Amino acid sequence: MSRVIVFIISILFNISHSFSNDEKPIRITIYPSMVERGVVGSSTKIINYRTISNSSYKTLGDLLSKNSGVFFEKLYYGMDAKSTVRMRGFGEQASRNIMILVDGVRLSDMTIAGANLSRIPIDNIYEIQILKGGSSTVVHGDGAVGGSINIITKNPKYLKDQVNIKSSFKSFDTKENSISINKIMNKFILQTFTSTTDSKGYRENNKFENDTFQFDLSYLRDPLTRYSASINYSDEYTGLPGSITLTDFYTRPRFVRSGSIDSFAEEKIQSWKLNNEKKVTRGKVLTTIRYEEKDQKTSSMYSGVNIRAKTDLSTYTLNSKLNRKFTDNNLYMDANVGIDHYNSTYRAIGNNWAGTPYHNIATQKIFEPFGLIKFSNINTPNIEYEAGFRQHYYDLDADNYTNKSSLLSRVRQNHAWSLGFNYTLDNNKNIFGHIARSFRSPRLDEIISLVNPSPTSTDIKHQYSHDIEIGHNIKLDKTNFSIALFRSLIKNQIVYNSAAFANQNFDPSIHQGIELEFDRLINPNFKFISNLNYIDSYFTEGVEKGNETPYVPRLSGNSSIHYNFDKQTNFSFDYKYIGKKRSGNDPNYILSKSKSYQLVDFNINYKTKNFTVKGSINNLLDKKYYTNLIKSWDNKAYVYPQPGRTLFLGLEAKF
Repeated sequence: MSRVIVFIISILFNISHSFSNDEKPIRITIYPSMVERGVVGSSTKIINYRTISNSSYKTLGDLLSKNSGVFFEKLYYGMDAKSTVRMRGFGEQASRNIMILVDGVRLSDMTIAGANLSRIPIDNIYEIQILKGGSSTVVHGDGAVGGSINIITKNPKYLKDQVNIKSSFKSFDTKENSISINKIMNKFILQTFTSTTDSKGYRENNKFENDTFQFDLSYLRDPLTRYSASINYSDEYTGLPGSITLTDFYTRPRFVRSGSIDSFAEEKIQSWKLNNEKKVTRGKVLTTIRYEEKDQKTSSMYSGVNIRAKTDLSTYTLNSKLNRKFTDNNLYMDANVGIDHYNSTYRAIGNNWAGTPYHNIATQKIFEPFGLIKFSNINTPNIEYEAGFRQHYYDLDADNYTNKSSLLSRVRQNHAWSLGFNYTLDNNKNIFGHIARSFRSPRLDEIISLVNPSPTSTDIKHQYSHDIEIGHNIKLDKTNFSIALFRSLIKNQIVYNSAAFANQNFDPSIHQGIELEFDRLINPNFKFISNLNYIDSYFTEGVEKGNETPYVPRLSGNSSIHYNFDKQTNFSFDYKYIGKKRSGNDPNYILSKSKSYQLVDFNINYKTKNFTVKGSINNLLDKKYYTNLIKSWDNKAYVYPQPGRTLFLGLEAKF
């Protein structure tokens, strides 16, 4: 506890702020990507290219979790598969309320499964935009109640001829190799990337393999007009050792429960995308058409029966947006209007624990027109406003393919809106705030499980919420400070009721908290960065009335020290604290909360000419910890153990 107190004092001491110029919240501008870099009045964090490049020894999830109010918990070491990104008080339901996008096109699909971050090559990322709160729904659409994470890939406009080769080694016989090639041919730009990852994993039956290939071809007709086409392929295998009891965690953490030794998951994804950015009078039009096909297989043993499931998910996506700038007398306006359309088909084939086969299918259509406008008065340039609206049309059908009978048919509508402001007090200080209404539709497997010979449906309402946030930024010469207070009233929150063995609407729930960020440039070569978060997330009605949201720590934070030893060498120490969390599947509080834990990582980079050597020691103090505490049917505590001290060594060459 004393370490936590020292950590808090270090943040609050000498309060003032900044993010370096490339890290502070950035207002909407015309930007060469599919979406805006923020929303006026909302907390926005930009992870820039330099930070991403220096952190490429980490997984994408680990990189995200260093930021204020963002939590990333993985079930298995060294991979982003089977993991969840959490924000703004969402725990168990985070995968359905936090949207993950790549270049403005969402990865989240019609099921409750979270976006698989391991399929996104970190070497191809230019920046990451983290937008918190309900305003994300107006910008990105269904499923962004708690916030969104938009991963922006490198823009071909700014590339040069280059070959980049990387090879790395981690603990548990983990090897990763990749090569990327950029080639400019007059107005054509060719980008290719391929990587392979192989790991035995920390635990028994924890093998992980992933092969990724990406091909992009862009045509730059002029500086503001671009046409591009891309093909992506990913093939992943994950051994699933499952959770273990707390007793096993302390005595044999690498253990696999009886019957789970043959459990595994396979995922093959292939997609193509066409993109167009075209200049129009005082603005531009951006259009993306995308098709993705995801084939998944899972297998596990239960009482001598091999339970198998094969699911196929195909999704067509259309995103189109017009950006225009207007000036009317003394009023300046920057407007974005457009549509997002998704059409998905899902097929499930397999057998259950009794060996009974099934074959079910479903289709989902989402159509969302939206508008977002930023405006300010030329005579009062120190204040700007933003208003947005999104309409949601939702159509879901599920059928039993064997007997051609309908399982369910649902048509729904909803909407989101947001109002925000940013008031600049002087060159170094500003106040921001917003109010918003957001929504999300129930996922297919929250209404009905198609991985079942005889599925039954539940009538679940759309979830919606009302948000309010206010914050303050102070930027001085070498010190930055930011504070944000938020509160969300969530109506019809979709939650799994373990007593009823079904998803239900819990009405209402409260998510509220405070986020602090502080950094200081001690000297040109020495920088301190930190954040601290307090979140109070709980249910106010129903069987969970008064209960905290599972998997949400009240107190958490990060701090790091970065030091440039010389022009070639830099190193850092990263500290993370995650407080106690309520267990899942435990409405009566039978289990104690999970233990808090603290982690310290050491990282070093050395650059010389065309080569970079990277090394890290994760969990430097060799702490024993676990994630995702959950209560079983017989009231036992089960967890996912994480390893102690681990090592990483990587070599990168650019030509």
